[in-house]
Amino acid sequence: MKKILSFALALLFCISAVSTASATSQQDWDEYWTKAESQQGVIMFAGSDETERNFSWYSAKESTPTVEITVSGGATKTFTGYCVKTYSGDFANKVTATGLEAGKEYSYVCKSEGYTSDAYTFKTENDKSFSAIYVTDVHVSYDSENADSLKNCSLNFNNVIESAMEKNDDISLLLSAGDQASLGLECEYKAYSASPYLRTISTATAFGNHDRKAVDYKTFKNVPNEKTNNLVGEYNSMDYWFVKGDVLFMVMNSNNGSGIDHHNFVKEAVKTNPNVKWRVMMFHHDLQGGRIESREDENKFLRLLWGPICDEFKIDLVLLGHSHYYTVSAPVYNGEKVGSVTANGTITDPAGTVYMVSGSINRPRELDDGEIPPLGSNIDIEKLTSEKIYNIIDFSENSITVKSYTLESNEMFNSYTISKTSQNGGHPSKLPAFYQPIIRFIGTVFAFFNNFSTYDRVKNNGIEAKLSDFIFVH
Repeated sequence: MKKILSFALALLFCISAVSTASATSQQDWDEYWTKAESQQGVIMFAGSDETERNFSWYSAKESTPTVEITVSGGATKTFTGYCVKTYSGDFANKVTATGLEAGKEYSYVCKSEGYTSDAYTFKTENDKSFSAIYVTDVHVSYDSENADSLKNCSLNFNNVIESAMEKNDDISLLLSAGDQASLGLECEYKAYSASPYLRTISTATAFGNHDRKAVDYKTFKNVPNEKTNNLVGEYNSMDYWFVKGDVLFMVMNSNNGSGIDHHNFVKEAVKTNPNVKWRVMMFHHDLQGGRIESREDENKFLRLLWGPICDEFKIDLVLLGHSHYYTVSAPVYNGEKVGSVTANGTITDPAGTVYMVSGSINRPRELDDGEIPPLGSNIDIEKLTSEKIYNIIDFSENSITVKSYTLESNEMFNSYTISKTSQNGGHPSKLPAFYQPIIRFIGTVFAFFNNFSTYDRVKNNGIEAKLSDFIFVH
């Protein structure tokens, strides 16, 4: 499914792949970076299900954007969207394509005033099996003292995706668990989106604490089923869900502590998709990993907030980030281990949720003075490395298999499989503890007042914003 997108770029990358079977070179990326198409931020987000895709890109002029989609060997259909002005003065274009058929190959072109994209291609799935890349903390970084920072961060990210695609060309989804950008700036999201692979596979991104440093994530994303009727406002992003294969993905905003809103969202998402077998959650903050003792007070509260939600709604796997340390937990229920996950092993019908954190792409964690920071008590598998980690996840009707690699070694260092023999697997069916609504209420009150400090932080970063945008529901 690896289709490089414009003819010139295709020739450039394919020559490299055929001759060296290795990552895109700095020279090739430098040449690509000079092309206007690399800077448009064209990216394809996941739709509500396989019948939809969401498209986003930037342009200099305001207009009514369209995406023209052609089914292979068939007709062309035009979808119309809308544009919003960004804080930098550009316009972000948003279009949703609907009515896509399973098992088809499509090509598309994005159009807005003064801009027509190259032609890109993607495929829709026709069964319950598919593969995804899972990364976190990509940290594409603007640096006023380093003109090449955006370009080089973008190249690192592209090469991670390319390495994964070389191992499995059936990959059709990228899952990114937050901190796509370091400062939350539009230029960083454009660079994040520069990889041509992100124009052929769907993307789902979680909202990280670094994404929250500014307001440009709001106009970068184009996600399905986003919760809007919240008790506590969130200017940039809130929870959203989508279904792919036999998996319900719930992408949560863990920066926002409103437990009432998160609980209501998950309850509604599960109710809307009652027959989907697997439930996978993704958000930014690390719950179980340990490693960073200064964050443990925060993590204790996050475990109290998120753990019971995962228990109640029988979440199978949670994909996380934030710590930059690779860890895989045992199945956890009510805060305790209820089984074990072993390297290269399979766990069948686990009685709890597995929590996983991958390493950072552009900011891999280095050890301080050679000291090994302590692990969380629920962790079964860990890896300390300064190399770039990515994961290929194979989803099927009866199992989820995670394979973990480093870019530098180009080798798998861990894998594990979660298997279920029924929809609920081994998850207990117990009533939530009586105090859990109290914790969710406390989190909701905290989230409301925390929005004031978020507003202050954004203002201190020199960004013009209104307090009402952060406090009230949007």
